[in-house]
Amino acid sequence: MCGIKESCGVCAAASPGRNAVFEIYKMCKELQHRGQSGAGFTSYNPRRKMILSTYKDLGMVNEVFQLSDINAYNQLLERYNGPRAIGHNRYGTSGVVSHAHVQPFERRHGKLYKWFSFGFNGHITNREELEGFLKRDGYHLMYDTDTEVMMHFLSKYLEEVPDGDPKEVFRKMTEDFDGAYNVVFINGEGTTVALRDPHGFKPLSYVVSEGGSFAASESNALNYYNIEGIVDVKPGEMVFLEGDDVRVERFAKPKRKSFCYFEYIYFAHVSSIIDGRSVYQVRKRAGEELAKREYLNVNSKEWVIIPVPNTARPIANAYAKALGFPEIYEEGLIETTKGRTFIEESSRHLKVMTKFHPLRSVLKGKKVVVIDDSIVRSTTMKTIVNYHLKALGGAKEVHVRIGTPPIIAPCYYGIDMKTFSELFAAPYQDRIHNGIPEDDVLKEMAAKLGADSLMYQSLEGLIRAIGLPKNELCTACLTREYPTPWGRRNDEKAYKEFTLSRADGKS
Repeated sequence: MCGIKESCGVCAAASPGRNAVFEIYKMCKELQHRGQSGAGFTSYNPRRKMILSTYKDLGMVNEVFQLSDINAYNQLLERYNGPRAIGHNRYGTSGVVSHAHVQPFERRHGKLYKWFSFGFNGHITNREELEGFLKRDGYHLMYDTDTEVMMHFLSKYLEEVPDGDPKEVFRKMTEDFDGAYNVVFINGEGTTVALRDPHGFKPLSYVVSEGGSFAASESNALNYYNIEGIVDVKPGEMVFLEGDDVRVERFAKPKRKSFCYFEYIYFAHVSSIIDGRSVYQVRKRAGEELAKREYLNVNSKEWVIIPVPNTARPIANAYAKALGFPEIYEEGLIETTKGRTFIEESSRHLKVMTKFHPLRSVLKGKKVVVIDDSIVRSTTMKTIVNYHLKALGGAKEVHVRIGTPPIIAPCYYGIDMKTFSELFAAPYQDRIHNGIPEDDVLKEMAAKLGADSLMYQSLEGLIRAIGLPKNELCTACLTREYPTPWGRRNDEKAYKEFTLSRADGKS
């Protein structure tokens, strides 16, 4: 696969009598964990010549909104003032980080319903096929991104659908697009919608309050408005934000529900409620399930249990309590820089080295159980084990415990796991399939990390922790069971390339 995947944060506001751009700022700030490389918004104001007007830039949300200069911030809000707006945080998972890739994408047109802007969260698995269609139809593509392809198709559908009915426009999109796509959309008539794809890969919620109607990728961004009134958008539904009310329409038949389990364990904010389930409580239950698998005699005399901040804290705390030793749960690593190394585009090793300070008073001479939510490439965990815990912290032993099963396959739906070769656990899975005992393989993996032992969550334990049926979750990166046709097709191609490269000694 090539190009740029985008699993981001999206939000929308229809707030008559208020400046919707301020509401977008608040929501984007709460969605910062979903994207750190850029942010932007489009506002609607029929009293301006530029009825739709877009502003976006590279950087964190506060940087984009110029919070370091209060006068510049106020001027920005005033310049783009309007009663409706959409917003976006960009998490670009490959390719260059450039202003051109920051969303929303706006397409101007003299017909107001054809003048639109949108933000997109997800990944289109059949993008290469769609690009081919556009090129044969005479289109020129400039940005190597799913969002550009989606923009051209939305323009095409708007030409075909009478009066540009958004429900029909996005219904047509489901016929052509394979993959994950939550979208916020606004046009020159002020129509403002948020929609969730028919598989429901990513979370999306809305709320109505006295100040208007609002939608966002996660419920934590809507707590400002009416915490008791937050509603999950169902797969295949679109929400029309109409100020003091919303209109919910089904634009596509729901398909096999395939919610990304990784949202619960890592990606979503710990305070969010997704499809009726608390992210915090799921992570606690994951820790309890992990403790059920523990085979070492972890006791309070010579052991210490620590999390890798920040997502693993509830897992580690619950793990310690379930073992009966909550008093040995400690903060052994202190986070010194903000931002998620998993979603950084480059220099992960250096960023991990400078992100944490070990507490030597907690770690020295101890047997340390270090708990993380997942291991993807192993960059973070190798550095923590060898540099932070052993070299700097003085730990006697380090035992790694992971809140998810081994990640053995790429994600084609928006999480930054693109190839088999970059995944720490992928080569070892074949060894288990070839008859080598799992315990022996885990010893090899632990040695590769520099750890004294390694234990993962079981798939069954993960499913119990989430509390949803397995057939309602996407666990493809754990099982290679992809829920869409193009996901399966991409996996077959990628796995063939992976096995050939390993046979040639290149991986």
